[in-house]
Amino acid sequence: MSHGDAPRVEDEAPLYGWARSTLYGEGGRAGTAARAAARPFGWAWGRVAGRRLRRRREAARLPAPAIGVGNVTVGGGGKTSLVGWLIDQGLPEGARAAVLSRGTGRTGSGVWVLRPGDDPAAERVGDEPALLVRTGAWVGVARDRERAAHAVAARRRPHLFILDDALQHRRVARALDLVVFTAEDLEAPARCLPAGPLRQGPGWRPALGAWVVVGKDPRDHAFAEGTIGHAFRSWWQGLPGFVGGWRDAGTVELGAWHARRETPFVPSDGVVAFAGVARPESVARFARSAGLTPKRTVAFPDHHRFRAADVGGLLAAHRDAAFVTTEKDAVKLDPAWFGDRPVGVLRRRLELDEAGRLKDLVREAIGWPR
Repeated sequence: MSHGDAPRVEDEAPLYGWARSTLYGEGGRAGTAARAAARPFGWAWGRVAGRRLRRRREAARLPAPAIGVGNVTVGGGGKTSLVGWLIDQGLPEGARAAVLSRGTGRTGSGVWVLRPGDDPAAERVGDEPALLVRTGAWVGVARDRERAAHAVAARRRPHLFILDDALQHRRVARALDLVVFTAEDLEAPARCLPAGPLRQGPGWRPALGAWVVVGKDPRDHAFAEGTIGHAFRSWWQGLPGFVGGWRDAGTVELGAWHARRETPFVPSDGVVAFAGVARPESVARFARSAGLTPKRTVAFPDHHRFRAADVGGLLAAHRDAAFVTTEKDAVKLDPAWFGDRPVGVLRRRLELDEAGRLKDLVREAIGWPR
């Protein structure tokens, strides 16, 4: 996986960072040895995952049609960005959607119903629900998505539900599955955990589904044998597909982002990028594409719960530096922790080629009239 000219990642949790890079085909000789040793376990994972996905059982039907959004790989992959795109651009005219999430990384429990305009504590509901409610959608959070759906419907019944990170969770019936890949995914080893990044093998695919690849069209590329792009080649030809890319929506100051104001972030020099996301190297690459100059990239584990002490360590290690981070991290950061140090929030939005065709697919799947 090429990181281009992005600066080297400095891991706050080095073992976690090494494991992350090893899954995606890096990690040096130790990574190669670890993947080889884990191959029997990856084979077993794939067998179990395949059986579970093919198991025939009655799935729960929600009060409105559901669309699942997910990945076949662990960590990242643009699925939350695709959910945001669906809410903002992908719905039929007049349709209301609610998002259902398990709230990965949250400390709270039970069922939460978030309304547009709410500003929930990300620690209680999860960083992705806290971010998605800013799109203007209702969001239901619970380990059991059926319970979350009924809790949302009791307050405002939507015309459809969007299941965030739901591809491998088949307890809820859905009208359509959208499976998201990134260009980096396609070059990674086609092995299941813990020998590679796959949650499932290519042998199962959704009956009613489509793929979205961010960064390249897999139909026009010859992938090396053993990569995900090669292993999933039947998906590229057998399912409807869409290609997307990232659009810079402007970098704003952290305090302004929380207040929903448009105050541009304009540092006087280079910046230190930091994030608790699955692919921290992508943060520096996007910062560069947004016109910034990242000097360092500091990586925290995915879904990291930031504390004042974390920020204090950043400020001490990078004196006089300005910082940039992602929206997923911004929901967990208090601007006061940074004092007068400049902090920017990178905003990127997914754009799809043939967006109208995907919008038509959604409309047909949920039975929305023309």
